[in-house]
Amino acid sequence: MDDLQNDELTFTPELVEPVCYDAIESIIKDKLYNESLIQIWVDEICSAINKELIETNKPFKYLISCTIMQKNGAGLHLGHSCYWDTANDNVVIAKWPSDKRKDPNARMICIVTVFGLSY
Repeated sequence: MDDLQNDELTFTPELVEPVCYDAIESIIKDKLYNESLIQIWVDEICSAINKELIETNKPFKYLISCTIMQKNGAGLHLGHSCYWDTANDNVVIAKWPSDKRKDPNARMICIVTVFGLSY
């Protein structure tokens, strides 16, 4: 019983990562880069992830960020920091395309970061 309760109160990256990839692929997988649509896509990706995570009914506040960049050979560096409870809180960083979700035809790079913070 105690293990079940601990699982319920812990942000588990292995369960959240597929949600991130599914949201990314459902919105930008077959699209061409269009700067005027980036903000719409970012909002849709973050909303889809947030909706799925809220439906889990876990006691977390979620901080979700999404960056989309045209795939043109340029470098991209991101940094995030957060003060958290190391026992329950965690972070997921999903880069698409990646080794886990390959797409040789991808025209964009998308990086989603999700912090799960217990309250």
